[in-house]
Amino acid sequence: MKIKHILIVGAGTLGSQIGFQCARYGFKTTMYDLTEEALAACRTYHQGIAAATKKDLGLDDAAIAVAFDNLTYTTDLKAAAETCDLVSESVPENPDLKRQVFAQLNPICPEHTIFTTNSSSLLPSQIADATGRPERFLALHFANRIWVSNVAEVMRHPGTAPEVFERVIEFAPEIGLVPIRIEKENHGYVMNALLMPLLREAQTLVVNGIAGHQDVDRAWMMATQAPVGPFGMIDVVGLETTFTISNYWANVTGDEQLRKNADYLKQNFLDKGKLGLKSGEGFYTYPNPAYAKPEFIGKQ
Repeated sequence: MKIKHILIVGAGTLGSQIGFQCARYGFKTTMYDLTEEALAACRTYHQGIAAATKKDLGLDDAAIAVAFDNLTYTTDLKAAAETCDLVSESVPENPDLKRQVFAQLNPICPEHTIFTTNSSSLLPSQIADATGRPERFLALHFANRIWVSNVAEVMRHPGTAPEVFERVIEFAPEIGLVPIRIEKENHGYVMNALLMPLLREAQTLVVNGIAGHQDVDRAWMMATQAPVGPFGMIDVVGLETTFTISNYWANVTGDEQLRKNADYLKQNFLDKGKLGLKSGEGFYTYPNPAYAKPEFIGKQ
């Protein structure tokens, strides 16, 4: 099956990154969101991604122009869906919302269209029946800063057709990514299965008053030589996404610590409009966060 036209549903941080990556590799890419305000923010973010890819990858203006030539932006889902070959969904981590989105997409997309979710923590089987085409549905999950963290986790559910799974595996290198095959469903795929316990324990240390967020990050960065610590990661992922995941699992499991962590994020950040990197402030302020300065870890 030839994939030519990509529809990105949800033009937030990761959706915008996915869309720019697809467009940069020559695919006609439509960014869809509910409001013109969201699309305006996406356009602005795409300018930032363009600057970052030029800096990080050494791309020239011609390569960046290819991406913008392939990008369109719309609030008209029906028009965007009519010719799409693959849908990448990046709406908030709410299973009911995701199910609603795919139920809306099914009757307006061509029969051949492959549906994928970029969910960080949900399983495809929690959504599959709502898509109306479970055999053509699976998870295609991306890392943040996709242009440098060029991994694509491809996770099937029991009803995914083998040929669809293989086609999405093949698609990943077509947009410059290395596919990670996940043959069985797993909450958090591979990357988040490793990352989420770190972020949870980091939050727990702060919420329980054991250490401040800068000292937690400082300890991690100095011990591992990583360029960013857990709270810097949370800012990049987004406080909304981190809260949604903690809140979801607190509700599912009854875990009291997860509930405390979620409540802490809501009261101290979300309720104050501090959403992380995308709002300019989270645990750190941007564009020049403290952890990016050499003196943060004692370097002169």
